[in-house]
Amino acid sequence: MAVLNDIREKSPKFIITGAAVIFILLIVFDWGLDLSGRRGRSVLNDSGVLGKVNGKEVDFKVFSETVRQAVENQKKQNGTDVDEEMERQIRSQVWEQTVNDMLIQQEIDRLGITVTDQEVRDVVMGPNPPEFLTRLFRDSAGTFHQDAYYRAMSDPQAKQDWIKIEDVIREQQKRKKLQSLLLATVQVSEGEIQQEFINRNVTMDAEFVLVDVNKLVPDNSVTVTDDDLKKVYNEHASEFKAKASRKVKYVIFNQIPSPEDTEAVVNDESKLLDQVKSGQMDFVELAKTYSENPVTETFFNCGQLTSVKESAIAKAKKGEIVGPIKDNDGVHLLKILDERQGKDEYIHASHILLNFVPGADSGKVLQRAKDLFKQARSGADFATLARENSQDGSAMKGGDLGWNKKGAWVKPFEEAAFKAHIGEVVGPVRTQFGWHIIKVTGRDKREVKIADLVMKVRASSQSVDASNQRAQDFQYLAKDEGFEKAAENSKYEVRETPEFTKMGSIPGIGSNDIISNFAFTSKVGTISEPLAVRGGVAVFKVSAIREEGVRSLDEVKNLVRMMALREMKMEKIRDQVDTFYKKLSPSTDLLAAAQSNPKLLAMRTGPFKAVEAPAGVGRDLKFIGTAQALNVGQLSTPIEGDRGFYIIKMMDKSPFNQSTYNAEHDAIRQQLLQEKEGRMMSEWQLELREKATIVDHRETYYK
Repeated sequence: MAVLNDIREKSPKFIITGAAVIFILLIVFDWGLDLSGRRGRSVLNDSGVLGKVNGKEVDFKVFSETVRQAVENQKKQNGTDVDEEMERQIRSQVWEQTVNDMLIQQEIDRLGITVTDQEVRDVVMGPNPPEFLTRLFRDSAGTFHQDAYYRAMSDPQAKQDWIKIEDVIREQQKRKKLQSLLLATVQVSEGEIQQEFINRNVTMDAEFVLVDVNKLVPDNSVTVTDDDLKKVYNEHASEFKAKASRKVKYVIFNQIPSPEDTEAVVNDESKLLDQVKSGQMDFVELAKTYSENPVTETFFNCGQLTSVKESAIAKAKKGEIVGPIKDNDGVHLLKILDERQGKDEYIHASHILLNFVPGADSGKVLQRAKDLFKQARSGADFATLARENSQDGSAMKGGDLGWNKKGAWVKPFEEAAFKAHIGEVVGPVRTQFGWHIIKVTGRDKREVKIADLVMKVRASSQSVDASNQRAQDFQYLAKDEGFEKAAENSKYEVRETPEFTKMGSIPGIGSNDIISNFAFTSKVGTISEPLAVRGGVAVFKVSAIREEGVRSLDEVKNLVRMMALREMKMEKIRDQVDTFYKKLSPSTDLLAAAQSNPKLLAMRTGPFKAVEAPAGVGRDLKFIGTAQALNVGQLSTPIEGDRGFYIIKMMDKSPFNQSTYNAEHDAIRQQLLQEKEGRMMSEWQLELREKATIVDHRETYYK
């Protein structure tokens, strides 16, 4: 952009680093991707069609270039490479933004929304120009230099750039007009503001009696017939509506690094180490260049590094380099840059835990703990004893609990461990978890500053190709032999998802719109090409289809039975509740009246607001709504709550504070308005999306 270059050359004091990138991002992700080609990009002439939105084509070449830019921006932002999973997510985000942009533009065109040249000039020349422009003319103190802004606009060399900027503003203003049109009917009433204020500010304190239906009426005392089920099902049919959903079976082919891939990274790090040892390169500079994690000035104390790194540097001195070592996050070369003594002492401990058993067997557990203690003190391998006997998650690690300072362990354990010497076995020690036999294996105050040259181990192209080939072979066999039979013959695990909706996450897979698109555009039994998933590829089969509608009684029979059972149990105790209620009056001591029946729960909530959960009740909206309607001293009629029937007596309620209401009125109104507008826009976009005809061919371009 000439205008940006001119600003850089003539006004170096302005902070405009990355301004072009900011501008591109604004156009791409805010004002629209333009993947339909409506702004006349010539690239469409030699591109494939990635998909269609209501008949309008999405160009593959433009789409892939937008994805490439987004990937590059992600790299710059994070300072690391983008892996395949992240790139897939970026592609999905760009696709979603593409579809949304095209749908919105189609609505703008349908409604005939236009923006005049004068309206654009008013925005550019007005008192509050767009932020994406003014930020280019701010100095290091954040001051906007309006004179430079106007000079840039009058620069004849910048004419074409300003035409592009005006096009962006024009699109922005069209969207603003569309939004204003959509939100014109959204209002917040005075009653809504007042109710929200009451919910937040008015404090209540109530007594209540709960007639708990589950305590008074056992399930086996009620018989639910088929006619009862049909009656409840018909009465609640609207509650059993379901969106269209799918289920898929799948076999995953993980693209994990092979042992050869790991050794290749080890060899690369060994070569770098040789360069350092020969004096050709400085280690820290190498780490800054090659490490996938930034070099920091942080001092690490015991326990802040992984056990693998801790072991590797345990005996290393300042200036020494250790490695290459293999850890969960890659292969490391570690150089000790500095060391010092910290304030806190850390100890490294292992333990064997036997869970406490109450009653007669507790003595047996203690005796077993004593036997294990003797074995450990007599020279038996502690890690082996822990793996074979310990009853907690540390058993698989030989009882290793890592490094910790005081305050990390429960008191009895901590006191015993910190009194022990290195190599000493102590115990049995009793804590709330059981009996512990403890071995202290390290004690240190050292803190180290390290340079960590880490290279992640990724699946090589050969490993990826091998995984893809296995997936392709399986897909061929699945179409020939049948999905399940092919998996059985090849000894592959077949997994199946629960039902999922088109816009939802796929259980076990996550958010993956390409797989969702396959499932919702295919028939039952259709087998997919290998499709990308997190960590590999997978072959899918559509195993079940449910179209939108009301679920049948057979499908929801268990739920309907629970609803019918509850209704019948509530009806069974209604007379008891009414009899108890008729004996009450506003002057009755409600809690005292309930003492005659031990099956009743009677208590006082203590102070609570409508946005909170009353003590002893929880977030029962019927209880809270009824309480709000009561005046002090007033007694409610029996109400059906989540757990049974409630009778409530309001004991105290703070008054409505008019001055506080006046002070908070506008802020509450604005918040409620924003919430309503947000819901309105979300529902509108969702409806727009559901009514649209969207054709998605991404699976043929991206495997």
